Amino acid sequence: MEINGLPAHPLLVHLVVVLLPLTALAAILVSLWPAAQRKLTFLVPLGAVIGAIAVPVTTRAGESLAEKLGNPPFISQHEEYGEKVLPWAVALAVTTTAQWLYLRRGGSKAVRILLSLAVIASAAGTALYVFLTGDSGARAVWESK
Repeated sequence: MEINGLPAHPLLVHLVVVLLPLTALAAILVSLWPAAQRKLTFLVPLGAVIGAIAVPVTTRAGESLAEKLGNPPFISQHEEYGEKVLPWAVALAVTTTAQWLYLRRGGSKAVRILLSLAVIASAAGTALYVFLTGDSGARAVWESK
């Protein structure tokens, strides 16, 4: 996969590395701060869904780049972490969408708290694996030279 003659993975990865952590942070804010719920409304689930869609596209581009490089061993840790991003990103998309829908119609405090805890957990997992994947990718690139 290429974009304008360049490997697509290094270009696409910026979407995932920027959008998912920002969305995770916003999701935590929405879960803990009622004013953020009013301000960020549908933007959090929208960012989470776009981020979740971007992950497999970026992963596919990474697999294409790895094949082009001959599947060097120095990217194995990066690939392992990268495989864990999608389930967390999907969990973030599902939990933030459920939270947004529930908050729009109101409901019991107990359900709001449970949804907030689920959102915070999925946001933390997403941010962690995006960080670990990005860090291992940067190390693979710079330490292999």
